Amino acid sequence: MAGLAPDSREQLRAVATLRWRLVLNSLRSVRGRMNLVSRSIAGLLVTAAGLGGAFALGATAWELTRTHKLEWLAAFFWIVFLFWQFFPVMATAFTQNIDTSALLRFPLSYKTYFFVRLAMGTLDIATALGLFWSFGLVIGISAAAPRLIPWAVVAVLGFIVFNVLLARAIFVWIEHWLSRRRSREIMGLLFFVLMIGFQFIGPALDHYAKKPTGQRFGYVAKLVPVQRALPPGLSASVIAAAGSGNASGLLGPLALLIAYSGAALALLHLRLRQQYRGENPEGNAASTATAEDAAIRPGWKLPFFSAPVSAVFEKEVRYFSRSGPMLFTMIMPLVVILLLWGGRKSFLQHQSEFFFPIGAGYCLLVMTNLVYNSFGGDGGGIQSFLMAPITFRQVVFAKNLAQFAVLVVEVAILLLGVSLIYRPPHPVFLVLTFCWYLFAAPINFGVGNLLSLYSPKKIDYAVFGRQRASETTIFASLGVQLVVMGIGAFAIFLGYHYDNYWLGTLILAVLAIPAITAYLILMRRIDAIVMTRREVLATELCKA
Repeated sequence: MAGLAPDSREQLRAVATLRWRLVLNSLRSVRGRMNLVSRSIAGLLVTAAGLGGAFALGATAWELTRTHKLEWLAAFFWIVFLFWQFFPVMATAFTQNIDTSALLRFPLSYKTYFFVRLAMGTLDIATALGLFWSFGLVIGISAAAPRLIPWAVVAVLGFIVFNVLLARAIFVWIEHWLSRRRSREIMGLLFFVLMIGFQFIGPALDHYAKKPTGQRFGYVAKLVPVQRALPPGLSASVIAAAGSGNASGLLGPLALLIAYSGAALALLHLRLRQQYRGENPEGNAASTATAEDAAIRPGWKLPFFSAPVSAVFEKEVRYFSRSGPMLFTMIMPLVVILLLWGGRKSFLQHQSEFFFPIGAGYCLLVMTNLVYNSFGGDGGGIQSFLMAPITFRQVVFAKNLAQFAVLVVEVAILLLGVSLIYRPPHPVFLVLTFCWYLFAAPINFGVGNLLSLYSPKKIDYAVFGRQRASETTIFASLGVQLVVMGIGAFAIFLGYHYDNYWLGTLILAVLAIPAITAYLILMRRIDAIVMTRREVLATELCKA
């Protein structure tokens, strides 16, 4: 901050004070205090992972340096790099990104805005762990060869600077693309293909493991020149050259590492400069609605259900059908079955009768984010529900009904896949799974309804990192899922132990009675809960 103008320093001080006051003010509510507890637990877990990873990488770097195998450090630089860049994209459920673009409403200078975006954006799990692990490498190398301390520090600092700048550049550009509907759909498709592709890494490695050793090392040897020209390999090359006493070999990799950092900085500057100047990707979108599109179409009418329930159910189903994440969750259980079939077919053929119950449990698990934040996608539309001349119980029940319909479709796809790939499940496992759903679904829907009212969070698909529920909801949902999954596993274990799976089925059927009863009692009291929480709901879901 020494190089900043006095006005810039004052602006940064004002932003820091604002953030601190927001944190203190959030503690006035029960939800804010619960979020603080959840973040504290997450912070302890991150610290433990950071220290443990730093110790492991430090010990490995110490051994490689002591045995003069510094070129193998590149593998560990690559591990840190891949985690640093991919973890924020793959696990936004555990990150709470601050919408620093809102600062553009105030007369900040561009330097101040750039520094705030860079500084506040790096306060995430990936950066914390990346810093821990990178310093672990420095400590390990320094302990084994003190003469390498200056070069190890320079190489790792260059590596850290590049990762921070690249992570911020990726973040702001993804945020930019998510602001456009067409690019958002394309990115969603690519993301899901990437996620599915990651699932097949294990079978692919198993396939290549069967090849002769010489052929396997041949594939690796082809990648060595490529990785040496990229930042993780360049950092390792700087240290390796210093270890071998090759002073002339230091300058090239170090210059390239600086050039990569400069390129990442340029990408970040280009996007933030456009944003600072007021670029609005959606602002010039012209309306292409036709008279035919604007025509009123009759809504759905579900048999045995009232018109309000049918209307909300139709709205939810239409939203689901246009949601990439929802379509992804519907096919993911079948992808897992295909993955297991292709990876370890000979082993799992003997245990295939458990595939359907396990897959059914996974179907419910992937619905967690939707069930436990039911009103997140409604945003400002929550006001329509609050003002409509209907009971809120009808709204909540219709949402649960739509979620259950999606769950039924997932299980049907799973059943078809298991039947075609292996064999149709035995009737006892069908009944056992049905009874487990009678027990688990009401508990998930009931707790999900409560958390949707007591800890709501607006979902914004146009802002990266804002597609998940709050921290409190995440931790609570994990606890509920552990309980219901554990009881289901215990029922299967009893059936396996006594060679009678009807015993586990009977236990789950008995447990389903209090679960359904508790759900019905909650639904009768849901309107009173909403009356006490309506202001919080409107405030949280209507915020910009």
